[in-house]
Amino acid sequence: MGAEVGFNMFLLDIGCGFPGSEDVNLKFEEITSVINPVLCKYFPTDSGVRIIAEPGRYCVASVFTLAVNIIAKKLILKEQTGSDDEDESSEQTFMYYGNDGPLLQKRSKPDEKYYSFSIRGLTCDGLDRIVEHCNLLEMNVGNWMLFENMGVCTVTAASTFNRFQRPTIYYVTSGPTWKLIVVTCFKINK
Repeated sequence: MGAEVGFNMFLLDIGCGFPGSEDVNLKFEEITSVINPVLCKYFPTDSGVRIIAEPGRYCVASVFTLAVNIIAKKLILKEQTGSDDEDESSEQTFMYYGNDGPLLQKRSKPDEKYYSFSIRGLTCDGLDRIVEHCNLLEMNVGNWMLFENMGVCTVTAASTFNRFQRPTIYYVTSGPTWKLIVVTCFKINK
């Protein structure tokens, strides 16, 4: 089709966004089992088209866990939101502002009420948000939250807006994984 309009296509980028964590329904292997036969059919090796993908999310989604300490809490009553998209069952929404740090999780009880909430970073930048909308037990300033699979764009999108420094990264791994890293690096550096 491209050749018909004078474009000699030589590179096909099938893009990014491949899932990289265990908590998704669609697995990377399922995607490749559909994509690869189609690529072989329409772009055989002798076609001259180089095919690339950008599996960054697949490679790094699970490598970061974000720990957030609630440093401020704002109650937003339904009539204050001004949003047509607001969940009709929710009378109030909590907006939490977080800071980075260690985690203690709160276990829910069967009779506890869930509220609509959003979690923002501390920079006051509109893009500095961790969760736009979710339901959660009411939390308080000083509570900690943990977000797994935050390896994609979390660090690269960190902002120094309003002169806040980027958070410190703490590297943590299991004993067996550390041993594997050491053995692998030792073999590479021989």
